[in-house]
Formats: sequence, structure tokens, C-alpha cells
Amino acid sequence: MKAFSRVLRAQQKPWTGSRVSTRFYSPRPSGGPLSGPSRPLLDRNSGTLLGVTAGLLLGGFYVSHLETAPESGRRRFMAVSKRQEELLRTQALQETRAQFRGRILPLEHPLTQQVRRITRRIIVASNLGHLEGEGAAEPPELIEDPWGAPLGEGAADISRPPTLHPDREWAVLVVDDPSFVNAFAAAGLVCVSTGIMPIARNEEGLAAIIGHEIGHVAMRHPAELLSQSKILLPVMVLLAFIGLDFGLSSVLTNVLHSLPHSRALETEADTVGLKLMSRACYDPAAAPRVFEDMSRLEKGSQVPSFFRTHPPTADRVAHLKTLLPESYNIYNANPECVQLEEMRARGLLRRVRMNVI
Repeated sequence: MKAFSRVLRAQQKPWTGSRVSTRFYSPRPSGGPLSGPSRPLLDRNSGTLLGVTAGLLLGGFYVSHLETAPESGRRRFMAVSKRQEELLRTQALQETRAQFRGRILPLEHPLTQQVRRITRRIIVASNLGHLEGEGAAEPPELIEDPWGAPLGEGAADISRPPTLHPDREWAVLVVDDPSFVNAFAAAGLVCVSTGIMPIARNEEGLAAIIGHEIGHVAMRHPAELLSQSKILLPVMVLLAFIGLDFGLSSVLTNVLHSLPHSRALETEADTVGLKLMSRACYDPAAAPRVFEDMSRLEKGSQVPSFFRTHPPTADRVAHLKTLLPESYNIYNANPECVQLEEMRARGLLRRVRMNVI
């Protein structure tokens, strides 16, 4: 009995072997006190090799999808096909109509017609497509819409800048909500709220806002952001694999890459939007003026610049003002713009005011 008790007490003692982390260990049925610790799926060398291999593959994928952006010449990562962009357009249009159902002004409303006129002029002047419901070769009436078609003889021979989407169809929506101060665009969609009309003041101010939003689409920024998400998630997973906390890697990639990249895209859209409105014969000086008016909405904001998706408005205004000489060169080089100025000088045409409701 004494011998049996000693054996029993020995079996009841806890196992005192060294502890081994269960990280990356394969599951194994418990074999009792005599079964050793589980074996790791990956040792240190294998884990390092796998991490390096994954990094090289990810880097190769990134480099193979680099391209040069039009207008700015910036190198960028783009991994979205044209078919995917068309799906994005359909999805954005459906979601916007669903979100603002009951608040979208009808097609015949004067404000909808004004926004369509501005959008038409901008996309025609830069060869970006045509409005929904209008054929690409269907000229608007000059008397009814002096901003909507090339003016004068020989205007059809004016060279238009090449784009990736000359046949794109654009939908225009105006949301009747004075408290919603916003405008945005997606692939083939321009949406403007009535709340932003007081800031626009006039047609040229609204052209600056719409030009900026179309600038995002012309530069394929929505597709670029989707492409970025395809590379950022694997990067965060890779950082977590080598030991960096996933939450911390997410914060670092956001602060060090995503937010600065977003601010860079906004600056690029400011630059391209100014070119678009200048080609369409809208006074480029309206752009910095609109952003100066928008700065009133930012008063009291304490968010640091490096946590913002947009650059500080004061910086945007200063940047736009440095671009005005080049923008006026674009404006004055367009015979259509020269004819518009002559018509204004003769009293045949005046600048259009917004009919704010």
C-alpha cells in the first residue's frame, strides 16, 4: 500500500518542465504527463524565410502595377480594371439614389439644369464623356445654353486633351438639403447639395467645386484608393506576422500612409480641377475664392493636420493662387473663352447667378 501511495502521489504532482509558447504550434491530442510539448509549425528560420518571400511577392506585385498619372505625372499604384470601375459607377449611383431618396430634385428643376450645364461644359471641354440622356455627338442649343457647346466657326477643331474615358456617361444629381453642405463625384456621377450653393455664390463658383470633384474622377482617385486597400491589408498582416500588433500596424499605416496619401489626392484634385474649369472657360479666380469661403466652416476645428483627410484650407487657397497664372494661360489660349469674353464685352452674355432655394 505504501508503494502504491508513492506512485499515486508522483502522478499527481504537476509537470515542471519549461513552458513553451503556443504561438504557431500545431494542435496535438493530450497524451498525459509523459507527452512532451507541441512542436511549432514554423521555426524561427522558416518564419523569417516565409516573411521575406511574402514581402518580395508583395513588392513585386506593387511595382508591376505602377503607372504614371495623367495631368500630374505622378507615379501611382493602380490595380483596378476598367470593368471594376464600371461596377463602382453602378454601385455608387444606386447607393446615392437610395441614400437621398425623396430629396433629389427632378431633372426639369432650374438648379438641376444649372448643375448639368456646368458639368456638361467641363466634361466636353476636357473630353471626359457626355451627360446621361444625351448622345456624345448631340450638340446642345447655343442660344439656350451658351456654356454647353463649342462657340464659333472652327471651334470643333480645337484639340481636346486625351483621357481614358472619352465615352463615359455622367449622371447628375442635386440633393435638396440646405443643411447638407457637400458635393462629391464618383466614376460617372456628380452629386451636389443645395447646402453648398451659398458658398458657390454663382455659376463660376459652382464650376470650381464641380471641377474639383470631377478632377478626382478624371485622375481615377476612387480606383486608386481601392487599389491601395488591396496592398495595405496584406502589409498589415505581414507586420503582424513578424510580431507587430495588428492594431498598432493599422494606426501606423493610417497616419504614415493613408492620411498623407488622401491629402495628396485632394491637392492633386485641386490642381486638375482648376485646369478643367479653365478649359471650360470659367474664371479660375473663382476656385481660391470658394475655398476661402469654405474656411469659415473650419473655424474652431482642433484636429491636427496629420490626422486630416484634407489639407488645411488656407494651404489649399495659397496653392491655388500660385496656379492662377498657368490657369489664365489655359483660359486665354482657348478660342471659345476669347469669344465668350467678347460676347460679355458687347453685352451679349453675362455671368450667371445661382438661383439658390
